[in-house]
Amino acid sequence: MLPLTSLGVLTVVAYGTWFYGFGVLFTDLSNFHGVSASTLGITFGLAQLLSGIGAVLTGRRLDVIGPRAVLGIIGPIGATFYFASSYATGTMFLAMYALGGGLIGAAGFYSFTQPLAVRLASTDSTRAITRLTIWGAFSSPVMIPLTEVLRGHYGWQTAVRLPAALTIISFFVASLVCHVEVATAAKPASLITSLRSALGNSRLRLFTIGAFLSSIAASTLLVFQVPTMTAAGISTGTAALLASVRGFMQLGGRIPLVPAIRKFTAPRLIIVARFTLGVSALFLLGSGNIAFAVTYVVFAGITLGALSALDGVAARDIVQPEVFGTVMGGFGLITTLGAALGPIFSGWLKTTFDSSNAPILIVFITACSAAIVFSIKPSSEKALATQP
Repeated sequence: MLPLTSLGVLTVVAYGTWFYGFGVLFTDLSNFHGVSASTLGITFGLAQLLSGIGAVLTGRRLDVIGPRAVLGIIGPIGATFYFASSYATGTMFLAMYALGGGLIGAAGFYSFTQPLAVRLASTDSTRAITRLTIWGAFSSPVMIPLTEVLRGHYGWQTAVRLPAALTIISFFVASLVCHVEVATAAKPASLITSLRSALGNSRLRLFTIGAFLSSIAASTLLVFQVPTMTAAGISTGTAALLASVRGFMQLGGRIPLVPAIRKFTAPRLIIVARFTLGVSALFLLGSGNIAFAVTYVVFAGITLGALSALDGVAARDIVQPEVFGTVMGGFGLITTLGAALGPIFSGWLKTTFDSSNAPILIVFITACSAAIVFSIKPSSEKALATQP
């Protein structure tokens, strides 16, 4: 299981560099480069967008050629740009930060590593995806404190450079140990043809819509959880601690997932998890009461932890194996757009109505709407179900 372990370590550091480290370095970056919070937010959003677009291309390469160039070239180049951004200033820093983050995400985030894990352990893809996401659950608990220690003792530049160096090493190690057999036709279908053919599947279309809605819910919740708790009367320090514990609670949604899927099936758990996520968000509104806050931490943590693996497992049953990487890349692009749009729209509502409740209501509405979409059966399935 060395290949899966190497992917797990890569997941921890790839997510832990620019993605989780951004919040820790936010104030230092703003002050040092003399840019507004809005400008930094756009930079972060651009990195996410590049990550989503790049995931389609890296997923395609995985399907047609294999993972070595992605892990051995694209990922390290991205981490190198991220490393070099610490020496740049102003606009050059912003451009290098966004490009570096985008390439790291395209080569090291779940949209690429989950399809690769499936190819590495094709006999038990459910367990492979679950193990990978268990590793991923340690990213924020490990990398956020590490980034803060580096920032506090050695400055923000070191807090960029050391994680970037770890990411470069992790990409190279993964490229050396992750070998997969790629069996394709003499002339594989083009990228657009592959995506268009996959979207001809009505189940996949519904799945994509549901995932887009839930990405809005999840990203909005993660962005506004601490501000909502502080608005409810909790101190900033306590709110940050509760948010950190919520990250640890993701393990509660991933460790028991394999037996849970075998007992209840991934599609059913996806529906339950989305409803639970929407309801758990409502407890944030009363988080001035510690019992409500803890309820949120437990249920939101477990459901958010389960969703990354559940989506990968469910998609594996819908998408043809030969285009799984390509389709998961497209899927990653759609969810990235949702993750970017959710906080923007919710922030606008919060400002317009001067209400901390607005973002949480968006979480509730979109999460429950996603659950409803996932519960819809395509007409072709209904017809088959009614046949004797």
